Amino acid sequence: MPTEGPVRVLIVDDHIGIRSGIASLVNAEWPRMFCTGAAGTPLEALTQARIQQPHVVVLDVNLAGDDGLALIVPLQQLAPCEIVVLTSLSDPHVAAHALRLGAHACLHKTAPAAQLVACVFAAHQALDGVAPLNEGGIVSRRDGSKHPTAQGKTDDVDHGTSA
Repeated sequence: MPTEGPVRVLIVDDHIGIRSGIASLVNAEWPRMFCTGAAGTPLEALTQARIQQPHVVVLDVNLAGDDGLALIVPLQQLAPCEIVVLTSLSDPHVAAHALRLGAHACLHKTAPAAQLVACVFAAHQALDGVAPLNEGGIVSRRDGSKHPTAQGKTDDVDHGTSA
């Protein structure tokens, strides 16, 4: 069933500057999307997800020492949402693990703002059952055993979706 109205986005990051910056970026897309709330800890994230029922959660991998990826399943249990993981880590295993856990995409924090916005919209479309678009090589997305690279080709890394 398609979701109605603007995309509701919850931002989860332990750095207030990052939360504020992403919230501003998201709110600049009004009326197509808006920030429903922001959280800096796992408990705040779970509480906000239960109350706000976001369509998309932008989730940091490292929440002041807590594993942000451990929140993917509980967040999706509390709200019918897609997860866009943000990371400052360059380890491809982090993205692969996030995707195996059910994240829609994993995006590096240095990605251009337009790519984050496009990734949030693509995640929302996936929530509505629309096949996501490849928004560029910086975005890794769950769509089978192959993932786009910066050149638009696929890599050979097994992301846990093959037998």
